[in-house]
Amino acid sequence: MAPAGDREGYWGPTTSTLDWCEENYAVTWYIAEFWNTVSNLIMILPPIFGAMQSVRSGLEKRYIASYLALTVVGMGSWCFHMTLKYEMQLLDELPMIYSCCIFVYCMFECFKMKKSVNYHLLFTLVLFSLIVTMVYLKVKEPIFHQVMYGMLVFTLVVRSIYIVTWVYPWLRGLGYTSLGVFLLGFLFWNIDNIFCDSLRNFRKKVPPVIGVTTQFHAWWHILTGLGSYLHILFRVCFTVVMGITFWASKLLLWPVAPFTAGLSARCQGIWLFFLCFEHPMLS
Repeated sequence: MAPAGDREGYWGPTTSTLDWCEENYAVTWYIAEFWNTVSNLIMILPPIFGAMQSVRSGLEKRYIASYLALTVVGMGSWCFHMTLKYEMQLLDELPMIYSCCIFVYCMFECFKMKKSVNYHLLFTLVLFSLIVTMVYLKVKEPIFHQVMYGMLVFTLVVRSIYIVTWVYPWLRGLGYTSLGVFLLGFLFWNIDNIFCDSLRNFRKKVPPVIGVTTQFHAWWHILTGLGSYLHILFRVCFTVVMGITFWASKLLLWPVAPFTAGLSARCQGIWLFFLCFEHPMLS
């Protein structure tokens, strides 16, 4: 966390219960944590594109909801780091819980052949979200939020490992890439918290172009945004195996999955970082 004594800017005194290691209002008077703010673009723009693709391709609403939930998290995080206001902090942290609940629902419903709704699971996740929200509004303890969020992420990790180990081993590369990128972001998040004083002292001694590379909370945004995006693609891959749609993807500046009904290409898999995770039944 950031040491006390940061400057004030356009948004006035900090009211959030968290203030990260980036120096406040160091880049511009209008944004409290500049790099922690703009790094959220990776959680805003690509998921919007993914949601638009999903609509055009006729995918189920749960995939569209996953993309849009990630976008909402990015927008909330943008507002929080831009202002460091408590209300904006809630706009960041609570959607993290809600979006993870959507991800959990999708992971446990990924083998459905028809567009059905698991009302028991849906009710459980909605109830969990409501309880977390009410408790967090009362106690205002960030550690509580982090533990609840960690429980949801742990559930996703265990479910993902089960799927790539016992059900779809051909998706192991994509699944573990998503997990590895996310965990690398978590490592940077911890470095930013634990070594904040050292990082700030280092930035004072080096040119800004080097110092910005040590904004590890911004790297947390970038890597968790990418990891979450890849996790959605990982779930979309299930639709190939289930015979719902055929699809191929290409590598541009960002991994994308343009869907094509009835596509008969030999390799109908996802190209990611020049690796082809190929569905063996389509070879």
